[in-house]
Amino acid sequence: MRTIIFTSLLLIFMNSQARAGDCPGFYRFVDFGLEAADGTIHRGGPTYRAEGFDGQALLIRDLTLCRQVRDLSVDGRGNPVPVVASVNYDPEKTGIDLKVLRLETVSDIVAETERAAAEHRSRLEQDDRVVTTGATYLCAGLSGAGDLSCQLVSPFGGNLALVVYCTRVECRVPALAVKANIIAQAAWVPSEAAVKNPAALASEIAERLGQIHGFLDPLSA
Repeated sequence: MRTIIFTSLLLIFMNSQARAGDCPGFYRFVDFGLEAADGTIHRGGPTYRAEGFDGQALLIRDLTLCRQVRDLSVDGRGNPVPVVASVNYDPEKTGIDLKVLRLETVSDIVAETERAAAEHRSRLEQDDRVVTTGATYLCAGLSGAGDLSCQLVSPFGGNLALVVYCTRVECRVPALAVKANIIAQAAWVPSEAAVKNPAALASEIAERLGQIHGFLDPLSA
């Protein structure tokens, strides 16, 4: 009995490992995998393009983490479609002024987005909070502090928490739900004008999130 349990756990562990070295030499698409009832990961999850419609590579290949999965799917040209844990898109290839754009799988997307929103909600409970609200956003900062957090409506739909944290030099999205088990993480430099005005910053954030949606949505299948 112990041998059976140990063997099952070993198979789950081996099937869930993710390393850059496990990726095929060439691929045009990536598969974020499906988790079976026993915890193993298989092909057949949400798929994203690894290259643009013009054939240009979009990913930072060295940062792609592929899982050890047998029997990979192949695309229409016979190229393997690796099952991945995460990918990083090359910011220069997105057409958006970004520093980072990363997709990764999570086991509990509700818990992940709630955890990302915790600091923002804590600010809302402070006595020295400074709150700015609009039709689609709620921003909070602390009196005398230079950073701000804004909760917004997601361009990907749904009602999961979406909070963006900004300082004078960087805006950061820790968890943007894009699929049932996939989050995006992004970062960019806010404009000087926006960091001086919470309403302007919220508008700029919403525009950037819309651009991220506009980039990712056509790449998914």
